[in-house]
Amino acid sequence: MRTVTRLTATAAVALLAGLALTACNDDDAATAGAAQTTAASATGSPAGAAPSAAASKGAGAGTGTTAPAKGTGSAKCTTGDVELTVTGPNDHATDKSSALATVRARNTSGKACTLTGFPGVRLADDQDKSAPLDAVRETGSTPATVTLQPGKSADAQLLFTNVNFEGSASGRLVCPVTGSKVSLILPDTTEQVQVPVTGGVDNGTLNVCADFTVRPFEATS
Repeated sequence: MRTVTRLTATAAVALLAGLALTACNDDDAATAGAAQTTAASATGSPAGAAPSAAASKGAGAGTGTTAPAKGTGSAKCTTGDVELTVTGPNDHATDKSSALATVRARNTSGKACTLTGFPGVRLADDQDKSAPLDAVRETGSTPATVTLQPGKSADAQLLFTNVNFEGSASGRLVCPVTGSKVSLILPDTTEQVQVPVTGGVDNGTLNVCADFTVRPFEATS
């Protein structure tokens, strides 16, 4: 019994020593793991992962950032950049073709600018007999960006009927809206300017009986 007791005590001592050694090893592993976790948090890389090339070389000032791209191309044309004119139609409309007036924008600035799309067009009756008439954008037209160098022009056509086909022969040139000035707004802007009509078969007026339509700006041919 005494021998058994001594063996049991010896085994107990060995067991306790083993547990102490295991605890020490576990503490060392936990400490190492914590160190790896801390390093991973500092570098932003998973523990044990190889450092990136930038990290290996050392991050310099501004490394890893991209400067914002600066806008390229010309600015939108404004009323301060262009001279606007409206020219009346050379012919009267027929039952097969419209009368054509022209809105022209000529770049009078010292820099290039762009026009994309339709101008806003409003015609007011000189006699105030009817409400102002807004031109409708022509369906099926695909606007293109026109770059106007200094001195160059772009045109937008106005299509309408300036003949009252249903009226009497003496009244066929009398239409609901006859105006000598047109209010214009350039594409992508909000400023409205009033421009006089010049020339044309209707003597410096737009004589609109029906179908008041506008096309997008195109480079002057």
